[in-house]
Amino acid sequence: MQMLMIGFKSDQIPPEVRKKLKDLLANDQIRVLDVLTILKHRNRTIEQQPSPDLLPPNSTHSGDLLGRLLRESGSSAVMGESTSGGRGYLFKGDDIPQLRDSMPAGTGAVVLLLEHSWAKPLRDAVVSSGAFPVRDAWVGRTALQQLDLIDSTR
Repeated sequence: MQMLMIGFKSDQIPPEVRKKLKDLLANDQIRVLDVLTILKHRNRTIEQQPSPDLLPPNSTHSGDLLGRLLRESGSSAVMGESTSGGRGYLFKGDDIPQLRDSMPAGTGAVVLLLEHSWAKPLRDAVVSSGAFPVRDAWVGRTALQQLDLIDSTR
């Protein structure tokens, strides 16, 4: 599972981002489990809005899973745990950010809870073989540019 948060500088998800998020619904390698839009108004109040148009048809969630995950104490620790015995979480995650502190006033974010379907067989093989994850990380834009894997002018 992955929690992905994308920020934007308005009270609406940019149309091109919304379109790409809707495209995820047709991807069989990733399953969208929940989506939540969060707005931090200029008066610094935070509003959470469900985004049902970004969920698969017949979804039973509309921001409630992510709302709980972001709200409950200890969720940061749960997201950050890993084991070397092949049980529990496959990879170590980052702490969940405190939105009240990390979001500038007048901005928003869309938060997605994603299940990576491609990872299930890998996870099962790791667990059943007694292997264990060592580390995982996202490769940053600068490193990808240095390897000529993405256009450095964009």
